[in-house]
Amino acid sequence: MADEKAKTETPAPKKGLPIKLIGIVLGIAAVQGAAFFFVFKGSGAKPHTATAERAHAIEPAPEKPVLAVAEVQLLKGFKVPNDKSGRMCLYDIDLSVVVAAEQKEKMKKIAEERAGEIADSIGRIVRAASEPMLREDDLRTLRAQFTDALTEIVQSRDLIQRVLIPRFVPLPS
Repeated sequence: MADEKAKTETPAPKKGLPIKLIGIVLGIAAVQGAAFFFVFKGSGAKPHTATAERAHAIEPAPEKPVLAVAEVQLLKGFKVPNDKSGRMCLYDIDLSVVVAAEQKEKMKKIAEERAGEIADSIGRIVRAASEPMLREDDLRTLRAQFTDALTEIVQSRDLIQRVLIPRFVPLPS
């Protein structure tokens, strides 16, 4: 029995971390923090002083010379079918181009001489157009394709400034 009492009277092991170990870890962390602070503080660049300039921060836009432009109508009431959405739909199109005022007569002459080619190119583009292209609010994709086709027909990149589509009405059939 004495042996059993001796076994039960042995001191229980201490729970938790020793105070010395906690103090050492906190001391090392404080030294590292101070070292990082002084290294980064000393190696950082100083801010540059601001210098005032004579120009204002907000300047008015430079005046653009107003160029005289003219519109030339290429197609009026032109109807093209498209069935890419799964149902046949006719698109009623009016098409004009913006050219420099001094180029208006040249563009009218080209439009009269090549009316069939213009109608064919525009019709081909609309017939091949996908549903999302035809549903765009600003018809950006169609305008770009029309511009490319018309530039190829007139054989001049400088003649056509913009393509206008004043009427683009889908007519279900």
